[in-house]
Amino acid sequence: MIKIPSAMVTNVGGTIDWTLSGFHNRTGGAVNDFTIIDMPGRGLNFSSGSMPAFANGAGVTYDIRYRVAGSSQWRTLVTGVNAAAPFTFSLPQPGNIHYTEIRFDFGTVPANFGLGNTIILTFVVGSGAPNNTLVNDFMVSHNRGTTHGQSPHTPTVVPPRPPTNGTLVPDGNGYIELDDNNVPQGNWEWREGNGWAFTPFPNTPVPLGPLPQTGNESLIYWISAIVSLMASGGLIALIMAKKKKKFK
Repeated sequence: MIKIPSAMVTNVGGTIDWTLSGFHNRTGGAVNDFTIIDMPGRGLNFSSGSMPAFANGAGVTYDIRYRVAGSSQWRTLVTGVNAAAPFTFSLPQPGNIHYTEIRFDFGTVPANFGLGNTIILTFVVGSGAPNNTLVNDFMVSHNRGTTHGQSPHTPTVVPPRPPTNGTLVPDGNGYIELDDNNVPQGNWEWREGNGWAFTPFPNTPVPLGPLPQTGNESLIYWISAIVSLMASGGLIALIMAKKKKKFK
């Protein structure tokens, strides 16, 4: 089984631990080709692992192999690790490499090998988790038989903060951005695989400053005042007065 990870809600760019357990040899006798393979889903970018001193591990060694998304090739990290002693290891992880399988090949192991032991795997949380949830599966095989393990827990991924210095107000799965006057400017939406996308609101209102003398902030008021002045002949009188002054 896979135990509950260290956090049920985690941020993109953060780390999360997954604990594997219950993978011991249950047959009551020695088995061949004993293998454990962890299969992290998208959004779980493997970083490091902590292996125990396996129960009944005297004389047993194991190899660690892995595969990277987009390639079917198994690559070997290390061979001949002593199963009777603790061991830690890591893989290069800038934060976006998806290792699709982490594999531990033990060869022949005795009865109850690994009884009561756990393996702790650490992942960097990426932005590619389907439906913003993290899923991790693993399987144990030996003597050409396979048993699948799966975690019923699917931690939620919280996307990083949108790339803006503006004020953000939570809105569904995204944010509304406000300007310095708290006027809504647009919506930030998290799009799986593409990151944050900003959509400006149409016809975003721009507040008018106070107009002097009148106390009225409406542009319509000023337009109507000019029309009224023209209709009453006031504007013509003003022009004529200026002309008379010019020819004195």
